[in-house]
Amino acid sequence: MNLYPRMSRKPPFSVDSPGYEQVEGETLPRRNPMVKDKLLSTLANDTVKTVFEILTRSSQKFGNARALGSRTLIQVHKETKKVKKMIDGKEEAVDKEWTYYELSEYKYMSFIEYEVLWKEVGAGFRKLGLVKDDRVHIFAATRYADAIYNN
Repeated sequence: MNLYPRMSRKPPFSVDSPGYEQVEGETLPRRNPMVKDKLLSTLANDTVKTVFEILTRSSQKFGNARALGSRTLIQVHKETKKVKKMIDGKEEAVDKEWTYYELSEYKYMSFIEYEVLWKEVGAGFRKLGLVKDDRVHIFAATRYADAIYNN
């Protein structure tokens, strides 16, 4: 069984948070209507409190459904075309280079595969000597394909 995104609630999807004063040029903070009075600090009836627990719960709940999708760059195509441009009040044809990106089909990782990946990352941190309450700053691309498919 595959689970796909769908609308499960009707609008409004967010409401103004109470207790904030209007500041000129800014909008009031907004929250989900179900938790408008305070920030949500746990998920799933107070059983999920950490990122690790979120990943584990997602894996159990969504299994082999697609969690992440990405495409890799196959080739960059460059093409030079003449375009009309106003130069000193005269319309002239000038060269302009256009760049097109040829991408692969999407490759997907399931929630289960994603959980395995993060357990491997966690095991790597442990092997480096990190323990509870240590902090790690991760600087990475906003997509996972390079790390997964290009090794």
